[in-house]
Amino acid sequence: MRMRLTSLPLLTAAALLACLIPLAANSQTDTALKLTTTVPQAAAEFRAGITDWQNFSPEASASHFAAAIKADPNFGLARVMYANAAAAAGELTRAQALAEFNRGVADAAARGNTNELLLAAAYREAFQNNPRVAGELFGAAAHLMPADQMVAVNAIGFSGDPNNPITALREITTKYPNYAPAYNALAYNLWTQGDRAAAIAAAKRQVELNPNAPNPHDTYAEILQWSGKFPEAIVEYRVATTTPPRFPGSFSGMAEVEALQGHYDQARAYLNQAITQAWTPQEKLFFMTEIAGTYALQGNQVDALTKQLDAIAAEAKAQNDLETAAIATAQKATVYANAGNIAAAHKAIADAKAITSPEPWQVNYFATMAHALMKHWAPANQELATVKQKTTGNVNVTRTLVAAAEANLATQQGRPADALTILMAADTNNVVVMNRIAEAHAALGHTAEANAWYAKINNNYALALSDFPSVNARRRTRLATAAKKS
Repeated sequence: MRMRLTSLPLLTAAALLACLIPLAANSQTDTALKLTTTVPQAAAEFRAGITDWQNFSPEASASHFAAAIKADPNFGLARVMYANAAAAAGELTRAQALAEFNRGVADAAARGNTNELLLAAAYREAFQNNPRVAGELFGAAAHLMPADQMVAVNAIGFSGDPNNPITALREITTKYPNYAPAYNALAYNLWTQGDRAAAIAAAKRQVELNPNAPNPHDTYAEILQWSGKFPEAIVEYRVATTTPPRFPGSFSGMAEVEALQGHYDQARAYLNQAITQAWTPQEKLFFMTEIAGTYALQGNQVDALTKQLDAIAAEAKAQNDLETAAIATAQKATVYANAGNIAAAHKAIADAKAITSPEPWQVNYFATMAHALMKHWAPANQELATVKQKTTGNVNVTRTLVAAAEANLATQQGRPADALTILMAADTNNVVVMNRIAEAHAALGHTAEANAWYAKINNNYALALSDFPSVNARRRTRLATAAKKS
């Protein structure tokens, strides 16, 4: 389960639920649950989907669940699982998925048995971030199917403290020590709490218990990558790419490892392989953004990077994803501004805003950064004000990119002390924030402090190539570190 985190906060309750939702699904392969569909193909596809969902391969499972409901359109539990998997794979929007959930629950109520209805309703509550209700429903299902440990696992998981998921995960792995998926969530949560050795051990245990699925290898590889164990990570990522069902996200992992070592051409080669194996057009677009990230991280690749951003915008428009098209076009403004091409930067901003109205906040963010690079303070502040207005209430943005943008303007305009005040109240585990903290310290002549923050970034191997602000922060950090050594 690739996390692709740019910072590593403790997994939220919603993230934990996403990790645990598949656990009960395996119960549906058990004789404890009698499927009511009378269509053999629907039952077969459903069980195949459950296997892939259990193994954290949402794209593969979504394809099986889609086939199940095509064979039996009234198979309610299959429709619910399709909504789960397709939403996780990015094939359905949240609204589209909820519509499928609602229809599936209705079908399960009208045509399914009690156990099917309980599970369908539990999944819907989990999807809507209602863990208490989901836990009660899974608990009721566990009472009706007492021999089914998978249902019991979900009952434990959803009934636990969302602010301390490790407690529930430890309970699960103690009661069911051979239940592989629990070690996936446990590994990531242990990592976020700083217990890296235990995180590696948990990820390794999942591989030992479930070696014939790609995701356990991918999770282990990612934890190894974050630990700086690059050769070992590549080995596990490669196993993931050759273990069915296809798992193109592991090519992203290999690309990250290569990019962290400055092997940008090899990183792009892996991402092009990922594109050939993408399950959906949306996934293809994601891998294209990662290729752009390799150019941004590499630096001095204006032509290649802007060409890739143009390709992303064109592909996004072809998918009717105008937000992504606008964002990719706005990103060009920062590339041109950094290269000193003022006219091209202004045109990119205007072009981005013309794609969709109102433009997404990311367009205003990149316009802010471009104007700051050009030292156009008034329009930079105007764009920043718009970003703030559009992201009010979005803590994940206000405590990262908004704070970093505001602080950057302060530093660039000769107020690095003010920048530090802003930044130290933000998310100081975020790579972009850390980079701006280092730059503010450097502007104040605090060499030791600047170097310490730069070192934190250089020693952070949780690279997300699709995160344009983050890869640019890493590039600036690398250049600043190299300049200090010369």
